[in-house]
Amino acid sequence: MTTSSQTNPVSSVRVYALHEAPLPQTTWVDCDGNVWEPAGHTETGELLLSCPNPLNPEDAGTGPSFPWTLALVERAFGPLTPQADVQERRLVEVDQEFVDYFGPQQWLWKPWQREQYLDAIAKVHAEFTPGVAA
Repeated sequence: MTTSSQTNPVSSVRVYALHEAPLPQTTWVDCDGNVWEPAGHTETGELLLSCPNPLNPEDAGTGPSFPWTLALVERAFGPLTPQADVQERRLVEVDQEFVDYFGPQQWLWKPWQREQYLDAIAKVHAEFTPGVAA
């Protein structure tokens, strides 16, 4: 008797060479606030990053980009923090500001207080979501 795992080839995992692997979805924020995105892999499989929109316009160049690996970016502009962690910290800060100001019992807040809170949270989400206006 054979089982479905023995006869069903769909359960196989696709294996990639490191330099052809799908890019991670993580973006990183450097010590200056610039956002670094995955941009490919070196032939040895090291992750390449790019900073498509530097905060200082003078840092944007023309022509091909320097091949910034994750390790080089970390050494030159580190520490790098995953952007999701930066967003989460900012959401906690906004939440704490409102709890300090209006009190910890949110169910007692007036409608205008809840509206201000939700607007502030939406602004943080918009700041970290490309193409979304607050």
